[in-house]
Amino acid sequence: MKKNKKVTILNSVLIGTIILNLFIFTSTMRFSPWFIEDAWGYLGVFLTAPMLIGIYFILRHYHKLQLVSNINNVIPLFVAVTSLIIVFMPTNDFLNIVALVINVAMVFLAAVSLFNQKEKAI
Repeated sequence: MKKNKKVTILNSVLIGTIILNLFIFTSTMRFSPWFIEDAWGYLGVFLTAPMLIGIYFILRHYHKLQLVSNINNVIPLFVAVTSLIIVFMPTNDFLNIVALVINVAMVFLAAVSLFNQKEKAI
């Protein structure tokens, strides 16, 4: 499998994981249909954070091979660390909105980097 195809698949998994993370953060908001009381929805962050950190290390390897940009390399680590910080801090609606804004921005950046990949001959 060509490395560009592997990077494309990895970016798609990254976008899916960040979207899953968005659903986790909205599960604590009363207006969402998948509302879970007492913030039990945050337990899902302990599933997505290791996945994001694993994706970060794989993208770091591809960054050394100059197949991904620096921004694409940092996105999964930034989302994972931000998610874990918000989970361990006392929660309020403002922190949930901050997490939503960060996750939506990172999904946008990951999607842009996915669709703007240059075809490199390997």
